[in-house]
Amino acid sequence: MNFDGFEFDDNTRQMLQTLDIQGRMPHAIVLECSDGTKSLELAKFISMYAVCGDANRPCGKCAQCFRASNQAHADIKYAYPEKKSKSYSIDQMRDIIKDAYIKPNEANAKVYVFEDAENRLSPVVQNSFLKLLEEPPQNVFFILLCTNSSKLLTTILSRTTVIRIKSEEVHSDIACQTARSIVNGILSSSEYDLLKALSLLLDKENASESLTVTKLLLRDGLAVGAGAKALFDKELGGVLARRFTRTQIMELIKACESANIKLTQNININLLTTWLCGEYRRISWQR
Repeated sequence: MNFDGFEFDDNTRQMLQTLDIQGRMPHAIVLECSDGTKSLELAKFISMYAVCGDANRPCGKCAQCFRASNQAHADIKYAYPEKKSKSYSIDQMRDIIKDAYIKPNEANAKVYVFEDAENRLSPVVQNSFLKLLEEPPQNVFFILLCTNSSKLLTTILSRTTVIRIKSEEVHSDIACQTARSIVNGILSSSEYDLLKALSLLLDKENASESLTVTKLLLRDGLAVGAGAKALFDKELGGVLARRFTRTQIMELIKACESANIKLTQNININLLTTWLCGEYRRISWQR
């Protein structure tokens, strides 16, 4: 994946790089950031990636990339509410759904970008969107930009990959320490070590960020295993790569993502840590 000309935080770069290496760029992505300019820049990058035909995409030099960069590509649509409305209408969403099944005009993919998604997509419109997210046409991507993904329906979040773009690249020391404890707990053969590490999530203010950093550490394991550079912790990434298969690490990451979604639903934190412990153990003991 070519990041030339783009400045993203390490978490974002690592996540995109891992998805690219695995060849599984998700068809539906939620970009969460307090800075709308940063999320729009990432949406542009992903759009260029989707339509570029170069091996090291997005190359930034071909006609497809040029048009995508200037928001002038026929197969990349930035959806806006009709007329003076502040939100998308159900008829507008139905038109987008129909259009998604029409073959691309110029590239091999189509992209739909929705800005301010949590405010412009009403629950009714989001529900009409669900079937398309469940069974999307081939090579069609949906990018939802928002400042707070928890305002989107949980059914939407469960069908998308959420990328949280930090306004600053620095994670708190507490989150980093908690995440490393959790990963070491997963690696440990002792159930007590894992439960003790997960008990640190009882601090709800840091729970979501701690799980996000845990995903960063796990992705380092994927990166090292694939021969790529670890962006957060090379040493711990190496241990993970030697201990677990790629499939196991991917499942561990999904467990973290599911836990973060459950946090937005105000789940009892003790129930969450118990569930997470069970999931981590089930995955790590697979053969």
